[in-house]
Amino acid sequence: MPTVAVTILLEFPVRPHAENVDEVLNFDLPATAAYPGNEGTEVLSDNTRPDKLFLLTRWSTPEAYAAYAAWRQSPEGATRLNEIAAGAPTIHHFHTYLRF
Repeated sequence: MPTVAVTILLEFPVRPHAENVDEVLNFDLPATAAYPGNEGTEVLSDNTRPDKLFLLTRWSTPEAYAAYAAWRQSPEGATRLNEIAAGAPTIHHFHTYLRF
């Protein structure tokens, strides 16, 4: 059976007037990008929804993402996103259906 890639879209509300958004993202996301199994990390914005940011990550396998998610729950993997988030994120999990 072929390896199934996983794409995660994390949508989170940004606090109004948060001034350290880039600082926090630049602190947290290099570790995400360097985590074993990560195949890409992007932060997306939507000009029609400036109160939201979207973190798009692609993982080689579901197990790679599960290991990353567990690490982020540990003291060693703690993030600073709570400094800029206005609420809990919404996490969408996608598995590759077709790739060209």
